[in-house]
Amino acid sequence: MFKELSRFVLVRGYLGTCYVVLHVAKLFILTSHSLHVCCCQRTSSEAEKPLPLSEILFGIQLIEILQLFFAPEHNWLFISITFLGNDTLLAGLGAVVYWCLDKSRGRLVTYVLFFGAYLNFFLKVLVVWPRPPVELRIVEKNDTSYGFPSGHAQDSTTFWAWTSLTFRRRFLGVLGIAIVSGVGISRVYLGLHYPAQVIGGYAVGLGVASVGTIVVRYFKPQNRNKSIWLLFTIAILAPLAAGVALGVGGQMNLSRIGGYLLGFWLGTLAETRYVRFTTEVTRAQRAVRILVGAAVTGFLILALSESLPGTNFISSFVSALIQGSTVALVVPLLFAIIERGRAAKS
Repeated sequence: MFKELSRFVLVRGYLGTCYVVLHVAKLFILTSHSLHVCCCQRTSSEAEKPLPLSEILFGIQLIEILQLFFAPEHNWLFISITFLGNDTLLAGLGAVVYWCLDKSRGRLVTYVLFFGAYLNFFLKVLVVWPRPPVELRIVEKNDTSYGFPSGHAQDSTTFWAWTSLTFRRRFLGVLGIAIVSGVGISRVYLGLHYPAQVIGGYAVGLGVASVGTIVVRYFKPQNRNKSIWLLFTIAILAPLAAGVALGVGGQMNLSRIGGYLLGFWLGTLAETRYVRFTTEVTRAQRAVRILVGAAVTGFLILALSESLPGTNFISSFVSALIQGSTVALVVPLLFAIIERGRAAKS
């Protein structure tokens, strides 16, 4: 199974990863050179002083330097790289693991990602640290959320660190480092975060992955003990109550996190009892599962955006709950029906 996972990632991600690695290396080289040039071009009195680290980490200098070298010709590249840290994409990768590779690990990486998302939400609420000025942003100019920690940096770090720790494959670690580095640089280049906010995302993501790895050794959400079920339900719903108490319950991100988590968990409980699909399938079956799963969830998201547009807490929560339960239960049920039908015909 581990070898199959490595091949699965290698075949589909090798060229893209090499592309990211080369551009990340290029960015580091050019950024170092530009910083040196900037220091040399200052007045004689200033030239004796190196550029303060605080200006690099907390200021806009690095953003301006990156944009000076690469904007606007390479905007498309950085926008593509930053998408690798998108929470929807990472949740989709977790679903692929759940559908095609390992049910248990697929469940766990989803829980770790979304509990990490809870943490990110409250850190942004409690640490009031604005994003860089709007005039520096290449995309998301209307985003009014705070910037610490970077959600893209945190989520990508959580996913790839947890995956590497769980599957214990060096290649996954190398792939993860390349993707996470590229995502972080892209967030700075696009003017969406200060470098320190990205570094904070890295630190929080590593912490979430490490703690999650330790916790799941002793706590299994699929345990049928009712006290465990109750504890896990409280862990999902308590942050929602805390958000309402803090007066931030109206922010849609909070309701989406809680809704998806609850729907996914309830869906896995029902799947374990009634469906019991297996991930021991052929590569062709895995490809079909990915196509079917992506088509079903994509259609569902479009349908829900019309019927439940997510303009308030309740509709956003219900929409996310339906999405989570669909990924965990409805899609596996379709797999079982299709595959059993084919087996009966053969």
